[in-house]
Amino acid sequence: MIEAGLHPTAEQVAANIQTLEAHRGQLSGHDVQLASHTENIESNRQNTVANKQRIEQNMKDIEENTQRFTALSEYDVKGEATVKFTVGSSKISAKDQEEIKRLAETAKGLTGYIVEVMGYADATGGAAMNTKLSEERAKGVVTYLVQQGNVPVRHIVAPGAMVNTEQRHRTRPKWTG
Repeated sequence: MIEAGLHPTAEQVAANIQTLEAHRGQLSGHDVQLASHTENIESNRQNTVANKQRIEQNMKDIEENTQRFTALSEYDVKGEATVKFTVGSSKISAKDQEEIKRLAETAKGLTGYIVEVMGYADATGGAAMNTKLSEERAKGVVTYLVQQGNVPVRHIVAPGAMVNTEQRHRTRPKWTG
């Protein structure tokens, strides 16, 4: 009877030993996976450090460029001219052409300059017509500066058309540096 009771226990022990062997095999597989994951973690850490360095460099570059662009709006006016037009016209008079030429000559002695051209029209007429007229005036001054004043187009900024009742019939080129 004792022997009969030991037989199921021996079978259970044998089954447990087989289960332990299977678990040991699985543990070996897990050890291999764990080693692989540890390598991946280290590789990711190194990539993270490299990416942080690139991010820091990019942040510095962005800050530097932001300062450069901000500095573009901070300038000293070196010369200014007002070109007056007759009502409804974008033709530059001979007198104003000479003034623009003088301003262009002044600019030739400067480095790092920007010419700002703003075209204006008065409130006579509709908004669409005045916008078109002030754009044509600014374009005429820009064209004259490039063709007759030999000002490189990369030095000219023309922000757009203005309609203003206080500043009638004019376009203002401004030299800044």
